[in-house]
Amino acid sequence: LDGQTKRLAGEAESLVERYLKKGDLSRYVKKNQAAEKVVAHVMGAAFARGVPDDVVEAAYLPKSLAGALQRAVDEACPELAACGNVCMKSGEKVSSVVRAEIRRAKNNVCALVRRRFPADRIRRLLNGNPSLGRLQRQADAASAREKRLRSALLNAIPEHYRDLYPLARGMRRHFILHLGPTNSGKTFEGVGRLRGARRGIYLGPLRLLAAEQFETLNADGVPCSLVTGEEQIRVPGSRVQSSTVEMADLKARYDVAVIDECQMIADRDRGGAWTAAILGLCADEIHACASPDAEGLLTRIILDCGDELTVVRHRRMTPLVVEKEGFEFPASVRKGDALIVFSKARVHAVAAELRRKGCRVALIYGALPPDVRRNQAARFQQGDADVVVSTDAIAMGMNLPIERVVFLESEKFDGDITRPLTDAEIKQIAGRAGRYGQYETGFVNAYGFKGVVAQALNKPLLPLTEAIICFPESLLGIPLPLTAIINQWLSMKDKGSFSKASATRMANLAGMLENERTNKALLYRFVCIPFDETEPELLMRWRAMYQAECRGEHIDVMAGMPEILNPEECTTDLLDTLEADYRRCDLYYNYARLFLEEPDRTLEEIQRRKYLISQAIIHILSTQKLQQKTCPVCKKYLPWNWPYRLCDACFRRQSGLRGRG
Repeated sequence: LDGQTKRLAGEAESLVERYLKKGDLSRYVKKNQAAEKVVAHVMGAAFARGVPDDVVEAAYLPKSLAGALQRAVDEACPELAACGNVCMKSGEKVSSVVRAEIRRAKNNVCALVRRRFPADRIRRLLNGNPSLGRLQRQADAASAREKRLRSALLNAIPEHYRDLYPLARGMRRHFILHLGPTNSGKTFEGVGRLRGARRGIYLGPLRLLAAEQFETLNADGVPCSLVTGEEQIRVPGSRVQSSTVEMADLKARYDVAVIDECQMIADRDRGGAWTAAILGLCADEIHACASPDAEGLLTRIILDCGDELTVVRHRRMTPLVVEKEGFEFPASVRKGDALIVFSKARVHAVAAELRRKGCRVALIYGALPPDVRRNQAARFQQGDADVVVSTDAIAMGMNLPIERVVFLESEKFDGDITRPLTDAEIKQIAGRAGRYGQYETGFVNAYGFKGVVAQALNKPLLPLTEAIICFPESLLGIPLPLTAIINQWLSMKDKGSFSKASATRMANLAGMLENERTNKALLYRFVCIPFDETEPELLMRWRAMYQAECRGEHIDVMAGMPEILNPEECTTDLLDTLEADYRRCDLYYNYARLFLEEPDRTLEEIQRRKYLISQAIIHILSTQKLQQKTCPVCKKYLPWNWPYRLCDACFRRQSGLRGRG
């Protein structure tokens, strides 16, 4: 093969020279790769590593070096092909030895070719390549476009984020910053000021909390309306509005405002709504309620706006104690417990196991409609349930008569990964124990990791350092596609105490629909609609809504509504379907609210459907047998945290049968 190696190296040299001189270097182009990166890749491959092996191979296509060498061997020694399966003394087959020699010869060819192409020769050949010049011009144009876009972004965003809200900058607002742990009365004191306001607003993290304040204020004789993304209840003559923080009207003027759970300002997904409210809410008096770790960050932002600040510190009204005794499930469960797990399946499994033992159980988890969560909370409050089994959905503000919080799990799935609970999460959830006025002490325990919980409760939280800022709508005026604007915005450096919100979801949704004829303002309104895009059916319906609006049409909302069912006829096997139906109604509600010209009757009908779905779920949770994990062979009930498919007995039986077989 040595003679063939030199001959093939000579052939390869001329082919590679022709390739570098005249070849189409766009073979290096990858999807969505900037042109300048293509040029850098080609030049880097040429100058840093010489001519790569794949270039030599490409020059030889459609016949490869290995194929050429194999043919040379076959022509020179045809008997080797016939003896390929004969074993040598070493035990190796003749064909294996031949293939190894061919690989060695191929490597020698490539090495010879690389030595014949020093950097100056490669540079000279590439400089005359017309495709490289074209790629370089494309790179220059892309670089110029990027500079123009970055300049437009900088011009559209003021130097200080506070100046995105000129109406609020025209006021000198008075902030009362209520700092304290869970169950310290922060929100109660702030809401008390709403009662006497001529016009006020409460902003909370959950629709459930907004509804709770709505009901409490109206019951106390303070006319209050409810405005959330899922529903609107306008009360005639209302002076106060209760809303989720994303629904804040930053153009309206208020006497008093309450912004609850302001430590959420650092949350990567939703924190931008709190930042916008604190920077932009037009209220003379603003009560901002937060955990102590948010003090420094909130103080800097408020004072930077030129507003007045008063800090009020609250102490927990009942002591919080980690029990000395260990916890065993279900033997240690007692009335007044909140048992915490972190998935819907685990909530159902724990609740089913307790119900089998005669315990009355309320269930709370994020996939439940707000009305159902409120119903389950009311059952626990009124004594119709002995314990509540919940996810961390109870962590924020739900006013439940919990004596003891018990963590049954120490990890949660956060949408990306399964991770240990943070100290802040443990404090927030544990703080629900010991309702003031009902219990003198709140207790905390855990199933097998009590030391972790105790350590988290005793450890001071690290101060929050960054507030999340949402994608500014002022950027929509830049004459470029929405995805390009979003991606460029994400690439910009953060400013001071602010960090950009995650806009990956927004960019992905925009990328699904965007084309050269896209109405950018319409597209932006659609990507801001809250829905779970991981559900294929919801995504399909959302796309159909957008396409209809692009044609200047409205979809038939009522035709897309789920079938009406009699709540009392619904059984446990329909629970997942009912929860999905409720999410579909939410999507249609948001569409109708945003795009229909006269949506009131449609919104009322959607609300009626949602109410019936909620009643059906309440009926199932209250009267039906919950699904508990069972062994598929013997049908024996398995513990809520059983990690295997089979029970021990069936596993041993099947393993023994396999072993004997």
